[in-house]
Amino acid sequence: MCDFTKGIKLCSCEPETIKFREQEFYKKSGDQLIPVRNKKNDGIPLRYIWRLFRFVEAYKDCAMLGHYIMPSDSIGNGLDAEWIALNLNCENCFDFDYSPQEGDNLFIRQNVILGPYISFVFKSGQWIIDHHDPFAIAIESVKDGIIKEID
Repeated sequence: MCDFTKGIKLCSCEPETIKFREQEFYKKSGDQLIPVRNKKNDGIPLRYIWRLFRFVEAYKDCAMLGHYIMPSDSIGNGLDAEWIALNLNCENCFDFDYSPQEGDNLFIRQNVILGPYISFVFKSGQWIIDHHDPFAIAIESVKDGIIKEID
């Protein structure tokens, strides 16, 4: 089990090295919820991953309708939004040469398809807990990676 209490490092890697698990669903059996695992999860370890996006433009006329999954406050194992924002703003958590730009967006999540995520936007020189409306803002992927705990 990962221990992120000493800090995090956002390690870059090739996107194809990150394998995704199917989401676990639960069924009720008496008074208990029992996980129903998809067999595709066999052999794929649960990991915490990140993806960095760069702001491209705001759409002038947005006529799209739909729903999207809102960010969470926590994704488990001690990774909550306030603690991660504190780490991002106190030290360089990235393992590559990176200077955040206004509007950059960082997603942190488990490698679970349709699982919860935490979102941060770089505004006024700091990372804040926020997200871009995907129907109003265009972003492009910059880099992906895995979150590692600091020893």
